[in-house]
Amino acid sequence: MKIAVFQVGNKGEHKIEGIRKYGRGIELEVFTVPEPLPQIIDEPEDYIYEDFEADLILDYLYHGDLTDYLIEIANKKDIPIVASGRKKPGAITPSICCSLGDIEEIGGYTHQFGLPKIEVEVDEGIVKRVKIKRGAPCGATWEAAEKIINMDVKEALTRFALEVQFICQARGFYEVKGKKAPLHIAGELHKEAIKRAVERLTSQ
Repeated sequence: MKIAVFQVGNKGEHKIEGIRKYGRGIELEVFTVPEPLPQIIDEPEDYIYEDFEADLILDYLYHGDLTDYLIEIANKKDIPIVASGRKKPGAITPSICCSLGDIEEIGGYTHQFGLPKIEVEVDEGIVKRVKIKRGAPCGATWEAAEKIINMDVKEALTRFALEVQFICQARGFYEVKGKKAPLHIAGELHKEAIKRAVERLTSQ
């Protein structure tokens, strides 16, 4: 699967590194728009070129004018585009990168990256192995899993999410009007993932 990644400066580097390290069968082509950028861009074609081919586009531009133009290109080329954390017509827009569900159309990516899905092996109450079936593109799921090996499973149920939050680069502002910070959402999703994994063991 070929993925075109668009970023401003190094804003997507953490995820690019994670996909390269933990992804399988994925070829990345990275397009970087240099900083600084004006607040309003009237001619986005000066920053983003259409001469590329891909099976999927990941948008880490975080600039409204550039993202709108990239979505326009993606739709014209009939290429799915993921723009996490934004509400943009014409794009797949999960609230955060690790809340992306499995989408068959882009299964080469979403079978591996998105909503965390894990399996654990426990021996006498101690976590012995964690298998990541799907994790955060930044790699936090895999890195946090290493931290809970040989840990008491009850402690691991809480610690796993905390370790993810230490690694995660999502925003961590306080909850405002019932809206949770992306960092807290990432932690909760991983907490639920390990909880389900342990529950599957007890139901066997």
